[in-house]
Amino acid sequence: MRSECRAERGRCLIANEFAMKTSRLFLLLMLMLPIAVGNVLAAGGDAAMIKAWLQYRKGNYSGAVEAYTRVIESNPQSAEAYNNRGLCKAALGDYDGAVADYGKALKFDSGMAAAYNNRGLARAKAGRYSEAIVDYSQALRINAVLPEVYNNIGLARVALGDHFSALDEFNSAISLKPYYPEALFNRGRTRQQLSNHKAALRDFLMVISYNRNYAQPYYYCGISRSATGDNKGAIGDFSRAILLAPGYHEAYAARAVARIRTNDFRGALDDYNRAIELQAGSAELFYRRALVRVKLSDYAGAEADCSEALEKRKRYGEAYFLRGIVRGELGNRKGMLSDLRLSSESGYGEARKLLKKRRNR
Repeated sequence: MRSECRAERGRCLIANEFAMKTSRLFLLLMLMLPIAVGNVLAAGGDAAMIKAWLQYRKGNYSGAVEAYTRVIESNPQSAEAYNNRGLCKAALGDYDGAVADYGKALKFDSGMAAAYNNRGLARAKAGRYSEAIVDYSQALRINAVLPEVYNNIGLARVALGDHFSALDEFNSAISLKPYYPEALFNRGRTRQQLSNHKAALRDFLMVISYNRNYAQPYYYCGISRSATGDNKGAIGDFSRAILLAPGYHEAYAARAVARIRTNDFRGALDDYNRAIELQAGSAELFYRRALVRVKLSDYAGAEADCSEALEKRKRYGEAYFLRGIVRGELGNRKGMLSDLRLSSESGYGEARKLLKKRRNR
């Protein structure tokens, strides 16, 4: 008998992967859709199976692995127990062990769509995206109306750089489940990657309409608004994201950029100060804050920020160049020329042009 992949049928657990936050890449999270105890009993589960499930529900994945192992010892052909133990191993980061368990589940029930989907997730977590797509596709051959699986294929295609195909997968997920905020969010992020910011903004606003308490959709709304020139609207979005998640350093940094574009340099400086405090200061953040300090004529502060950036990234041509310009403003001609040379040696073209112009005088 084929196992169903839907949570309400309850014979096995299915994992669903979605993306809700990142600064540069999607952060792929795993969401297990649990079965209810009543469904376990309805499926013929015994006390040991229920105990294992309860350990899993509590987040005690090591305890759940042990409990499911005892179930398997008493019933070596339990496809459901192998599938569920695989989920617990995946939650512990043991992706090879999880893949092995899903394979055993499929040995005893080749029609278990959940096991194919979950094995795909484990392979995706291990960076084996092409293999993951094969598993997801097999799950859909068994059950073609699983929006979570289309969403997972989309994420795998994003990871492989195939954004257009990923959009098709997210569209399929949403056509099956119109109220699917994770797929809408992922489609929005993919559209951003393709610079389709107006369509991306619509997706993020739909996500927000379902739940206004998540910071990430507001953050990405701000990114798309800023990209289309609506910097005031972007500032509002970033501010909402910060209100919901006060430690969201990417939102502070992005709001700083939007404030620069509206000539609010004091506000931008405040935001960079907070972003650096929260992130322990990346080279890029120190460099960006230096640019703002120049706008505010704080050349000594800009020089210090450039120096901090260069401590963190040795061959940072832009930082050498800016520090050289700032040192020139401070009357340090020797330091200026030294920094311009270092910038040029780091491959920064503007420094080469300026040095060449000085030589030709």
